[in-house]
Amino acid sequence: MVENMIMSFRYYLEKGSVRKDTKDVNRAKSLSEIVKKRMETARKMEPNFKLEFAYESVIESIEAVMAVNGYKSYSHEANIAYLRVLSFPESVVVEADKLRIKRHRSKYYGGKVPEEEGDKAIKTAERIIRNWRIS
Repeated sequence: MVENMIMSFRYYLEKGSVRKDTKDVNRAKSLSEIVKKRMETARKMEPNFKLEFAYESVIESIEAVMAVNGYKSYSHEANIAYLRVLSFPESVVVEADKLRIKRHRSKYYGGKVPEEEGDKAIKTAERIIRNWRIS
């Protein structure tokens, strides 16, 4: 089910949802550029797409940092768990996971996202990724 607690990053490593890989700065730069364009586009979209683009931007930003640090993730939950490794407060981990759940409901169950939720998703994403421009 979608609504479960985010486990420790170590759990996802041991489970095989993340693997240690060579550091990939080029992938990180590419993901960072995608995130920048996605966020610019998201601000102009309807709420469901704002939420989806904001969420994808968060996940891709985390993937970029993971790539620089030599990790490859195969799980969005593992990406969110990596926020703890980066010393984000638990409140941010919870906020990112709530964004994951809302995006899942919207995308797979056709839930309509109110305008204020779309705008909130953009603000949440901006707060999480604001310092992650990899150049």
